[in-house]
Amino acid sequence: EESEKKLYRMAYYDALTGLPNKEMLTYSLNCAIEATKRNAGLIGVIYIDLDNFKSVNDTMGHSAGDTVLKQMASRLSSCLRGEDTVSRFGGDEFLMMVGNIKNPDDLKIITDRIMAVFKHPFSVQDIEYFITASVGVAVYPYDGEDSETLIKNADIATYSAKSNGKNMCVYCTTDMKNDIMQKLRLTNSMYRALDRNEFFLNYQPQIKAETKEIIGFEALLRWRNNEFGMIRPDVFIPIAEQTGLIRSIGLWVFKTACEQFKIFESIFSKELCMSINLSLEQLKDNNIADKIHRIISEVGVDPNKLEIEITESTVFNEDPSVLQRLKDIKSLGLSISIDDFGKGYSSMSRLKTFPIDSLKIDMDFVHGISSKSQKDQALIYSIIQLAKSLNIAVVAEGVETEEQFIYLKENGCDMIQGYYFYKPMAASDIESLLTRD
Repeated sequence: EESEKKLYRMAYYDALTGLPNKEMLTYSLNCAIEATKRNAGLIGVIYIDLDNFKSVNDTMGHSAGDTVLKQMASRLSSCLRGEDTVSRFGGDEFLMMVGNIKNPDDLKIITDRIMAVFKHPFSVQDIEYFITASVGVAVYPYDGEDSETLIKNADIATYSAKSNGKNMCVYCTTDMKNDIMQKLRLTNSMYRALDRNEFFLNYQPQIKAETKEIIGFEALLRWRNNEFGMIRPDVFIPIAEQTGLIRSIGLWVFKTACEQFKIFESIFSKELCMSINLSLEQLKDNNIADKIHRIISEVGVDPNKLEIEITESTVFNEDPSVLQRLKDIKSLGLSISIDDFGKGYSSMSRLKTFPIDSLKIDMDFVHGISSKSQKDQALIYSIIQLAKSLNIAVVAEGVETEEQFIYLKENGCDMIQGYYFYKPMAASDIESLLTRD
């Protein structure tokens, strides 16, 4: 009998906190769902994921982390009524089931009580730790009619809380669920997109401000999927970066752009350059410079006519290896350009440290010219003057009107990119354009 009790506790309770475990909570939730079907009530499923809990283990050791988890279990238990259940779902995650709820306002009282738990520090070995949590809530029957769906949707809401700054409680919504499912389907499709030849490149000409002649292009990645049609870059690029697929996709972009650049050069007698985007995830690859060098050698393109374009946030990333990767790429002969300059975390010291050849003024500033924004105009003037002082070229992107072009030209901007001259085009259209010129 004692052995059976011990086995039961091992099977259904967490050894550290003494709380019910995942299996016990799931069983209790299924029972509550069956009971609630008869009285038309609500059930709240609350997913609690501690923020940055790893820092406790890293600074004080896992025994201190275990002490915090025990204290957390006690505090969370005190938030609930007798018929409710709190479980340790795994690691630093807890799951609560709140039954016999008549309206959502009653559930909000409990979630407010849970969030108040994290306003007070946890004490371990006379050291205080302030810990926050991202909390997601799903409600039966609105967010699911079985335990698996309810827990999944509470987890989705928790992910939303994490993504939007942590230390908050988020209730699951229909839009949230649809977005997650859409992202999942897009992610699955992306894994096959290269093999299915769904990616392609457009090229947007870059114009010399002084003469209005074409002097280069930016290669722009596009994705056309059979199920979803054309998918915007601001939708699929983050997914590619989060999954790591951007590494293989990025190398395909680089090789394809180099091959097309050779064709552009063959039909145009004047000097041209090609700008190709590189993401932070690609720069975390220790061998990225070797892979780029291999492609350049295979294609036979002049590296001095190629430019790597990276976002401002990439340049100002704290990882020291990013600077080394850029130096490795620079040593191959390629130029380095910062995209969206002025929009993120501009740092004057980084302009001195990093091997930067050109800056691209963010289009939000450029559009401010037409709205007569003196601040935008002053910022553009300052960026151009700063770049000139550092012997760095300046490109303005998103130029759409003659007024914008004239202002940029008169204030010393070197290159122009935007719909005022040319939109992004297929390679065949660029070839026709170069043939005419």
